[in-house]
Amino acid sequence: MKSAKSLLSLALLLVLSTPLLATPAEDIALGDAAWNRRAVGPPSGTASDGAISEAISAYEKAIAADSGNLEARWKLLRALYFRGEYLITDHDEKLAVYQRGRDLSDESRDLLFGKVGADERLAKEDPEKIAARVRNDPDSAPLYFWSAAHWGLWGRTRGKIAAARQGVAGKIRDYSQVVILIDDEMEGAGGHRVLGRLHSEAPKLPFVTGWVDRKTAVSELELAVEMAPDDALNRLYLAEALLEHGKGRNDEAEKILRDLVNKPPNPKYLIEEKDTIAKAKVLLEDLED
Repeated sequence: MKSAKSLLSLALLLVLSTPLLATPAEDIALGDAAWNRRAVGPPSGTASDGAISEAISAYEKAIAADSGNLEARWKLLRALYFRGEYLITDHDEKLAVYQRGRDLSDESRDLLFGKVGADERLAKEDPEKIAARVRNDPDSAPLYFWSAAHWGLWGRTRGKIAAARQGVAGKIRDYSQVVILIDDEMEGAGGHRVLGRLHSEAPKLPFVTGWVDRKTAVSELELAVEMAPDDALNRLYLAEALLEHGKGRNDEAEKILRDLVNKPPNPKYLIEEKDTIAKAKVLLEDLED
C-alpha cells in the first residue's frame, strides 16, 4: 500500500512539475512582447536581432500549433519584414527572407479564403469582390498589407523589370487596393502609401505595366500624407515622387524633406523612422549639392 501511495505521489509530482504547453494566443502574446522590444537602447535605438528572433520563433510556434491562425501569420510577416529591412545587409539573404514572406503570404491568403467559405478562385477576382468577401475577418486587412509589402520587397530585391514581367506589380496593386477597401487608415494609410509607391517606382512596360500612372503616384501619396501626416514614410515617399514626377514641385519636395529631418522619430517606430529620416537627409544633401 505504501509503495502504491509513493508511486501515486511521484506521478502527481511529475504532472505538476511538467510545464504546460503554451496556447497559440500565449505564443502570440510572447511574440508581441518581443516585437515591442525590437529597438534596443532608446532614445538612440538600434535594431535588436535577438528580439526579432524571439518574435519570429513565438509566431512560428503559434502557427505550428494552429496552422490556420491568421493573426500569427501576418505578425510573422511583419517580423520577417523588419528582419529583412533593418537587420540583414546581404542581398541573397534579404531575397531569401522576402521569398519566404512571399510564399507565406500566398499560403495565408488561401487559408483566409477557406475561412470565409471561398476557394482559391477568389484570388483571381477583382479587389472589390475580394474585399467584400473577406472584410469581416479582422486579420484580412493586415494580411493583405503585409502580402503587398513582401511581394514588393521581393520584387525590388529581385529586380524591378524582372519582377514586373512576372506580374509582381499587378499583385501589389490589387493587394493594396484590397487594403484600402477594407481599412484605408491601417498602418498610417498604408494601402495608399503602397499603391502610390508602386505607381511611382514600377517600370512602365508595354502590355505588362502600361497601367502605371505617375500622377496616381503623387495623388495617392498626397492622400496618405493627408490621412497620416505624422507617418515619416508617407512624407519621404511623397517627396521622392514629387522630385521624380512632380514637374516644378521641387521646392515643395525640399520643404517636406527639411521638415522630415527635423522631426523627432516616433518612439513606437524608432528604428523605422530613424532609417526614413536618414534617407531624407541623403536626399536633402543631394538637392543642396
